[in-house]
Amino acid sequence: MNPMMTTTTPIPSHRAFSLPGLLLALAALLSVGCGDWAEFGNGPLNMHASRSHGPEAGIAVQHDLLNPGAGHGPEVGVLVDKAGDYYVSSYDPEIHVYDHAGAWMGSYDLGVDGPRAAPYVASRWGSATKQSTLFTGAEGGGFYAIQVDKTTLPYTLTLMDADKTFGTSESSPKRARDKTLYIASQWGDVVRYEYTATGALNRIGTFSLGEVIPGAIALYDVDPQHPGEEVLVATADGNFYVLDHRLTMIIWMNSAGAPTKDLYYAGVTVAPVRCSSDAYALLPIADAGGVAGSSPNSGKLRAINLFTQAVDWELSPSHSVIGRDAIEGSVAILHAEGSLACKTDRPSTEGGGDSGAGGGILENQNGGSGGGIVVEIPGGGGIGPAHVSSYHATFASTDGHLYGVDVLSGHEIWNYGMTTGGYDAPVVDGNNIIYVGDGRSNLHAVEGKTSCAGCPIWMDNSINVGGASDIVKLGLTNTRGLVVGSGVSAYALFE
Repeated sequence: MNPMMTTTTPIPSHRAFSLPGLLLALAALLSVGCGDWAEFGNGPLNMHASRSHGPEAGIAVQHDLLNPGAGHGPEVGVLVDKAGDYYVSSYDPEIHVYDHAGAWMGSYDLGVDGPRAAPYVASRWGSATKQSTLFTGAEGGGFYAIQVDKTTLPYTLTLMDADKTFGTSESSPKRARDKTLYIASQWGDVVRYEYTATGALNRIGTFSLGEVIPGAIALYDVDPQHPGEEVLVATADGNFYVLDHRLTMIIWMNSAGAPTKDLYYAGVTVAPVRCSSDAYALLPIADAGGVAGSSPNSGKLRAINLFTQAVDWELSPSHSVIGRDAIEGSVAILHAEGSLACKTDRPSTEGGGDSGAGGGILENQNGGSGGGIVVEIPGGGGIGPAHVSSYHATFASTDGHLYGVDVLSGHEIWNYGMTTGGYDAPVVDGNNIIYVGDGRSNLHAVEGKTSCAGCPIWMDNSINVGGASDIVKLGLTNTRGLVVGSGVSAYALFE
């Protein structure tokens, strides 16, 4: 582990990249009042949904997030913490911090190519302390804990500890109910850490799968015979693994995609089903490195039942040419509408529920913490039984369409045509409005409610920079806003 290091000065650096983008838009959700440990939107199950409300009437205000004297690198992503401050990461070594008004407040230089996957952010907020802590992997290797002290101007960013033996990572960290952290390396190691009160990172578990892990992992209590949440991992070889909480064994695996080496590029989204014992791992399939024809199943969405351990269904989207098109971003789960409430729901594995308190990310007060591109949920709340029905999900395809799917049946229920292909995950707000960006940085707001699912609400091209490489990473704030990463630029957009 490394000694503490501090920096507040950005170092201009731009590095070329060769791997396809890890298209993750991460959501953070924490209920302050009830000690909900949930993170990444609706807990570690669904990375791309929020109880916050997005800009329903379109974009009226734009803040460009620009650090003095230097830009951001490619694969830029944006996070927001409890205070509304923004964190911008990219392939460049520097992670930049901006205040809620978009003014640059400091940077930390990792010294290696930075994280293409969004870090995890935890906030400690009280009368005497204003701090956030970032946990992140990096394209150049290592796992880092960086403290952000906001009592100084500019903010002071300090490296608390780092595990430089951890390899290249393209997966965002996740945090379990026991406050241990999990992250996967690109080359197949799943690692578990504890972060101590003194700011030390201790590696307490490693499981080596020996297969490329290009996307997000998930935490879910699949098997009650094993204590704690299991770790769900999908690989580039078409294998899906369920590991025990302590990372000592494979509990079970499904190799449905192995014969054709289906690329589970975007990782795992878990959809628990209301009024049922079923829960699904939703696995979008992409092509290898953007090479059309490299995977015969590229463009399909596969659902593995976490209780039967078998594939329940595979969806071939109506406008896709399977084997040519791809689903490169993750799947988002829509919220339940009132008619879907069910008194017989089995208890949520996440705990929580609405507290009535303010939302955001809180550490060491009333529960866990969260992080990702999407944060700040007014009213708090987890993914409890009253919130989410996993009957409907949504995803974007490079075929140029956004799709809605019935998770129980696997049937496509609607589609919406974008201006060009979609390379990243959509995000869903508390009103079931779906936000998605296409390959030319056009932003689309689409109705997700069953009364008019798939209907367009608005389209905005104010950040359009005109190229298929300008992939949009989206998230929601708690102020009817979006945070956006596109190309090498970062934005905060408001209604």
